[in-house]
Amino acid sequence: MKNKEICRETTTRGSGKMGLAYMALLAICCSWAYEGFRFNSTGVISPVGMGLNFLWLGLWIWKVFYRYEVILRQNELEIVSIGLWKQGSYKVDLSKTESFAQHYRHDFFRRTRIKHYIHRYNMADANPTRILAFKEGKGLAAVIFCCSDEFLKELVRLMPDKYLEF
Repeated sequence: MKNKEICRETTTRGSGKMGLAYMALLAICCSWAYEGFRFNSTGVISPVGMGLNFLWLGLWIWKVFYRYEVILRQNELEIVSIGLWKQGSYKVDLSKTESFAQHYRHDFFRRTRIKHYIHRYNMADANPTRILAFKEGKGLAAVIFCCSDEFLKELVRLMPDKYLEF
């Protein structure tokens, strides 16, 4: 039996969140400018400063520039990462789902025994961040993703007994 697609969404960027993302990018650019000024003044490159600049820029690209496509099928949830020169896919077998929630709350899920968190969301996405916990090997894992309320309704329709509403 072919795994029929039920719903599909792509990252949507919210203007308010993009404003914050651009402010973070401006701070990263200021840090690069400071390192350039410092090198021009002293003639010495700071490996720590340059390393941190590359780290912050890489994190910004990963959390803002990458887009995600969320695909709900009858038996699986697939999240496709679309980035600079690569595209990846992560699939969750819905038969192994323990629970899922409409909001990712750090305080609630920190107390659970989830060992592995898979982050597949854009921090500038206009949609809320959701979480889906599932069995992975002997323990629990969770995928954190963004989707609209309509997408969540389809997920609830598929698995109403595993939905946590808080």
